[in-house]
Amino acid sequence: MRIVSIDSSLGSQLLVCEATGPAADAPVRLEVLADAEQADSRRHAESLGPMLRQALGDPGSPAARLDAVVAATGPAPFTGLRAGLVTARVVCRARGVPLYGIPSLDAVARTALDEADAQGAQAGTTVLVLTDARRKEVYAATYRARGADDVERLSDLHVLPPEQTLSLADDHDHLVLAGSGAVLYPSLAHRLGVPVHAPVSGDAASQVRLALARVGRGEELGSEPLYLRHADVHVPGTARRAR
Repeated sequence: MRIVSIDSSLGSQLLVCEATGPAADAPVRLEVLADAEQADSRRHAESLGPMLRQALGDPGSPAARLDAVVAATGPAPFTGLRAGLVTARVVCRARGVPLYGIPSLDAVARTALDEADAQGAQAGTTVLVLTDARRKEVYAATYRARGADDVERLSDLHVLPPEQTLSLADDHDHLVLAGSGAVLYPSLAHRLGVPVHAPVSGDAASQVRLALARVGRGEELGSEPLYLRHADVHVPGTARRAR
């Protein structure tokens, strides 16, 4: 199954891969065919089109076959998230393939749990994901592993000041932090005395694994964006007449 995965939670990530699984006795396997990334959080619209053209090539070529698109649904800043989802929907409509949405923090959690496992983390490890929400706030949620490719969210998705995320760490004995917010506010990991993994705001490869695991269970993966708060820019109301 050939999949394009798009994440625009902070910068822009694009991945084209051949994916197999999951099977009863094996996790999802990914063969990366092309990938691209740029870190500028204000150039999503300018970068995603050229990334796609380079990654997919001539639409008529057999090498450009496509079976699905996976896209991050946030939470993330409004403009970047919208650019990624619009790009994903255009590709799906042009190619006649399904779109699967995955929350950005879920993907960060899966990547962090993989890193923690590789370093010998204890079974039942909880990951507190914090990603940059700007305005001196973070998006936050807690997770634990659900099999080899998926995660289970243990809390609601929040947007809040970094100090308030400490309450989300309560009652979790084996905890790690993850995400761009954990790097932006290093005092949190210091106060909790825990390591930081996956210092990102999204992960295009983990999105594919999560999507295939959930589709395999028959879940519906909607692509509505998770903004959690209103956009910074608003359409002005009707002008009032001076009297």
